[in-house]
Amino acid sequence: MPARQHEPLLTRTQFAAAVRADEKWVENTSRVLGRRLAYTSAEARWMGVIRLLTRDFGIPIVRAGALADEALRHAPETRALSLAVSDEGAATLVIDLARYHSTFAAALSAAFSHGGGRRRGRPPSGRVHRGGALVAAESHGVDVSLLRAAMAQSPAERLARLDANAGFLRALRPVVRRRPSRREP
Repeated sequence: MPARQHEPLLTRTQFAAAVRADEKWVENTSRVLGRRLAYTSAEARWMGVIRLLTRDFGIPIVRAGALADEALRHAPETRALSLAVSDEGAATLVIDLARYHSTFAAALSAAFSHGGGRRRGRPPSGRVHRGGALVAAESHGVDVSLLRAAMAQSPAERLARLDANAGFLRALRPVVRRRPSRREP
């Protein structure tokens, strides 16, 4: 399926979310089908039909790809599209194409909303610079004054404070054990 001129490309994460599969499933399926994906919404729609047929009906990937091609040739408002019929005619695979397009549109919208957009350049390294965690916590409204006061102390002073706190907790243990339990009538 060729990409339309002005159709935005999806990130790998967005594409997988629109297909309702994990990224590895998308990669492996495209490899099995011998197809290089363009990460467009049209490709995601096609891959979503394959995902539906393989996951819910156990249809092999290659056969599901052919059925997806057949299904997406029809008008999107088609309600009962017969994709396959058994040799005896006793069973028929029917897809509600209008419903599929509707649920795919919701999945695509969620993928755009929650999957994040494409960014220029390299992704940030994720390394926090010295003091960066405190600055980040302050920007979220956390009071870090006690942390800053503790960091201003020497290691020996911090160890003495830790020992005092441990002694306080040891003194509380007998009080907690003697506390009567409440029983509901």
